[in-house]
Amino acid sequence: MKYFSRFTIITTLLTYILIFVGGLVRVSGAGMGCPDWPKCFGRWIPPTHLDQLPAHIDPAQFNIVLAWIEYSNRLVGVIIGLMVTATLILAYRYYKNEKKVLTPIFLSFILVGLVGWQGSQVVGTVLNPVTVSLHMVLALFAISFLIIGTQNAYYLTYPTDEKDSYYPCKMKYGFWAMGIVLFLEIILGTELRAGLEMVRKDNPLVESVLLLKMLGPFKYIHTVLGVTLAGVSWWIWYYFTKKSENASITTKRASLAIMGLVMIQIVVGELMVFSSVNPIYQLFHMWSATWILGLLIVEYGAWKRSGDLN
Repeated sequence: MKYFSRFTIITTLLTYILIFVGGLVRVSGAGMGCPDWPKCFGRWIPPTHLDQLPAHIDPAQFNIVLAWIEYSNRLVGVIIGLMVTATLILAYRYYKNEKKVLTPIFLSFILVGLVGWQGSQVVGTVLNPVTVSLHMVLALFAISFLIIGTQNAYYLTYPTDEKDSYYPCKMKYGFWAMGIVLFLEIILGTELRAGLEMVRKDNPLVESVLLLKMLGPFKYIHTVLGVTLAGVSWWIWYYFTKKSENASITTKRASLAIMGLVMIQIVVGELMVFSSVNPIYQLFHMWSATWILGLLIVEYGAWKRSGDLN
C-alpha cells in the first residue's frame, strides 16, 4: 500500500506539470498550433518542415514552435491519462472496500477523460473562451479528487498521523471561506483572461492597462478577492501555529506556503497590469493558484482527521 501512495503522489505531481504545459499553450497562443485533433497537421508526429505538410494545409498556418508546444501538451495528457487509469486499477486492487479512496480516484479518472475529450472541443471551437475556461475548471476538479484520494490512502497506510494533533473546531469556517473565495477567484481569473483575449481581438493596438479598464469592475473584484484570500490564509496560518496543540509539520508548512503563494499571486497580478500582461507572469499566476488549491485540500484533510479544540 505504501507503493500505491507513492504512485499517486507521482501521478499528482505529473498532473500539475500537465496543468503547467496547458497554461503554456494558452499564454503562448499555441492552442491552434495543431489545427486538427487528435493528429497534428494530419500526422501523429508534428511536421518539422513545410514540405511535410499535407497538400490542403496553408503553409501560413504552420509554426513549428507552437505546433510542438501543443503536441507536448497532448503527449503529456496521454501519459497522465494512462497513469490515472493505472491509479484507478491499483485503487480497486488495494482499496476496493474503502470508498473514501476509491470514489475520489474514480471521479478523477472520469474527469481526466472529460478533460481529454473537451480538449478536442477546444480545437473544434477554435479556442472559444468559454470552452477554454471550462477545460481549466474540469482539470482543477480532476486534480482535487486525485489529491483527496491520495491523502485518504496515505492516512490508511499511516493511521497514527494527525491523531495527536488538536486544531480549533472553528477553523472549518476559514477553510470553507477560503475554498469558496479561491474558487470564485480562479473562475473570475479565467474569465478575465478570456475577456481580455476577446477585447484584444477588436483592439489589437490598445495597451493592456486600458484593455483591463474596458473589462469593467471585474478586474477590481478579482483584486479584492485576492486581498480577501490573503487575510483568510493568514487567519488559517495563525490558528494552525498559535491556537493548536501539537500541530503537524504538514499543516504548518502548508499554511505558510499558501500564505506566501497568495502574496506572490497578488504581486504578480498587479505586475501584469503594468507589463502588457506578460505571458510568463500569466503562466505562473495561473499555476500557483492550482498549488494553493491543492495545499488547501491537504490542510483541510489533516484538520478533519485530527482532534477538536473547542
